[in-house]
Amino acid sequence: MKRNYLLIVVLLCFVQLFSQVTKTDAMLFGHVIDKETQKHLSYVTITVKNTTLATITDGTGHFKLVHLPVGKQIIVAQTLGYKSQEIEVEMHEGKGTEVYFELEEDVFNLGQVVVTGTRTPHYVKTVPVRTEVITSQAFKNKNAWNVFEALEGVPGIRVENQCQFCNFTMVRMQGLSSEHTQVLINGQPVYSGLASVYGLEQIGTGDVDRIEVVKGAGSALYGSSAIAGAINIITKEPSAIPYISADLQFGNHKTNVYNVAASMRNSQGNVGISAYAQKIDHGVIDETSEGTTRKEVFKKDGISDRVASKLHNMGLNLFIDNPFFGKDKLVLRGKAINENREGGVITNNQYKNPFTQGTENITTDRYEVEAAYNKLFGENSSLNFTNTYINHNRNATNDSFLGDYMDTHSGESPHVEDMRPYLATENSLVSTITFGTTLSNHHLLFGVQNYISRLNESGLYVVVDESSEYLGEAYKSTAHKGANEIGAFVQDEWHVTDNLVVVPGVRVDYHKSGEKYKSDKKVFDQDFPKTDFDETSVNPRLAIKYNIGKHWVLRANAGTGFRAPYGFSEDLHLCSGSPRVWKSSDLKAETSRSANISTDYYGHKFQVSANLFYTYLKNKIDFGDADDQVKALGYTYQWNNVDDATVKGAELTVLVNPVRNLNVGVDFTLNHGAYKNIREDWKETQFADISKYIPRFPITSGSVKVEYTPGSWNFIVNGLYQGKMYIDYLSEAEENSKIKETKPYMTFNASVSKSFDIVRLYVGAKNLFNYVQDEKYLDDAAFMYAPVYGAMYYVGVSINLSR
Repeated sequence: MKRNYLLIVVLLCFVQLFSQVTKTDAMLFGHVIDKETQKHLSYVTITVKNTTLATITDGTGHFKLVHLPVGKQIIVAQTLGYKSQEIEVEMHEGKGTEVYFELEEDVFNLGQVVVTGTRTPHYVKTVPVRTEVITSQAFKNKNAWNVFEALEGVPGIRVENQCQFCNFTMVRMQGLSSEHTQVLINGQPVYSGLASVYGLEQIGTGDVDRIEVVKGAGSALYGSSAIAGAINIITKEPSAIPYISADLQFGNHKTNVYNVAASMRNSQGNVGISAYAQKIDHGVIDETSEGTTRKEVFKKDGISDRVASKLHNMGLNLFIDNPFFGKDKLVLRGKAINENREGGVITNNQYKNPFTQGTENITTDRYEVEAAYNKLFGENSSLNFTNTYINHNRNATNDSFLGDYMDTHSGESPHVEDMRPYLATENSLVSTITFGTTLSNHHLLFGVQNYISRLNESGLYVVVDESSEYLGEAYKSTAHKGANEIGAFVQDEWHVTDNLVVVPGVRVDYHKSGEKYKSDKKVFDQDFPKTDFDETSVNPRLAIKYNIGKHWVLRANAGTGFRAPYGFSEDLHLCSGSPRVWKSSDLKAETSRSANISTDYYGHKFQVSANLFYTYLKNKIDFGDADDQVKALGYTYQWNNVDDATVKGAELTVLVNPVRNLNVGVDFTLNHGAYKNIREDWKETQFADISKYIPRFPITSGSVKVEYTPGSWNFIVNGLYQGKMYIDYLSEAEENSKIKETKPYMTFNASVSKSFDIVRLYVGAKNLFNYVQDEKYLDDAAFMYAPVYGAMYYVGVSINLSR
């Protein structure tokens, strides 16, 4: 009975939240037109500033709003691709008022608000730390249904596939690998550990509003792993206007997408709800095989080049304005990701059996819950508190245990009842509290962040050391890994003059982590050693922005960074079979010194951006074969502080709007990345000199994009260029191992779409000319440097219903 009463009370409170707005009969009428063409603009959002009242223009560009507050009000008109406009009106009870908007084009999205560079909101043009934005419209133009696809082609960023059998993905920023880039969701560092292995492809864009990219030292704000920078995935808020949208897309190789989203607010506008669901199916692809020329490579071999996968994303968001004290906001978010991927030998559907040779099967179940609260104090101060909890689970198999067992038992297979998958569960909690206040020409930001992670693993292994008396013994191993990290940061955004902004900041982090293992039977003469790490790091950063006249902006930032030796993605990629990775307690944390200098010209029809970057990485941690002492402990691989390294380069981007409806963009990046010394594994080989170059870091890269949008049509062609780079080939026959210098190549994508009011039809292709890499080997699954399958075609329909 008490539960029933509680439910009734909750429902009554919820109904009250959705109560009707005060009726004033003050009505607003008007239209919105393009300032240059004088044509009416449909579906422009009209809002009453500092209220939650809103509507959109209809198909003829006209709008009506009812029951506005009496008195002076500021009306705002805004839509994608145009600068927002504000007009003040006087509203009277029982009377109508007219207002007319003329919007100017914003070809380069300079009116976009960003938050990642300083943890405070700024327009792209005015942010002190250079920030690049990938908008939801860009997702459509790229046909990007996950973050991996959305990041492709961003200057200074390279997304890559590192495993032919499971399609393990990663992102490189300015030459540094994924562990040096902090991936954030709504400012929270929640995509690490297990999620870092397949996460980029698992984060769907159905609920993403934009992705913000900040390059260079980010540890002063975002802590460990932000050495190369930060990628912040900003999710959508409930729209001011109720809508329901649906997408259906079908492509070759059973590449299908199903997406639905809905959003609404109550009549007062202070409560908003949004929900989304996304299903992405990828059929298995087999188009390439072993070979040393493109002709040899481009043929089927019965082994997957793209794994078969079924991915589900779904979530529910609740936003409440003024829930407790006035001038406050409560946000509750819940999200689930479920994926199954299968790869390997596809002949006779062998890849669908997870316990056979030549197969790999991974199931991921991830759940996120976020609660965020914001409170304004007066006009100049605000308090933000965000908690995010993540439960991430993986069930994985490959043929490593089976192969090791057969190798040590004269080809005999283990009993099927003894076969088990690798199982892992990670629970994480991230809590962040910030307080910002403005004092004169200073905006001060204070923050504390706490990160807790607990990871439990279990898997089957075989002793393969031929010198061990336990050779061939199969056993179950369990691992318990944990990390606690707390950081405190402070930042001063000092507006020295109207044209000069100086932003000093510093963060102090304390990191403590450890790992311990045990087996279900005696397989070594001693226990598995336990590892512990205890690090304190202080990381300052200084950013400067200076406006030169109306159009030029100079920016510079310099700082230090660190990366704690915990949660390496390769541990969690290889752990689904026998390979075991040793991480000594003597490992040192990586540290860095970084600097970026950029200049941007923001013209009406022309924009140029140039950026110079430099990072010195000390005590770089790398992955290699276990030495004899570590092998005696039962490990196959180990992590080591291998050397110091330097990455540096220059980026240039040019965006032009030569005539109306035509946008052209070109970018080019020149890179250099090298270790201080020759890598140990290649010292006595012919590849010693070139081993100093950081693998998988193209010396040049770039892209070109042409977009033409006459009326309701949209034509897009873009090309992605990758220059030569060096990549290791680690053959099972050591004498065949080498470092390959790849050749430059370019791939092209194209799409056409046509809008009919609420319906958009589109068709497109990726890798239009079937480019694939010119050399491939099956004994090194990570030997991937270009596409391994040809063109992908798709056709789809989008429907958007708005009130």
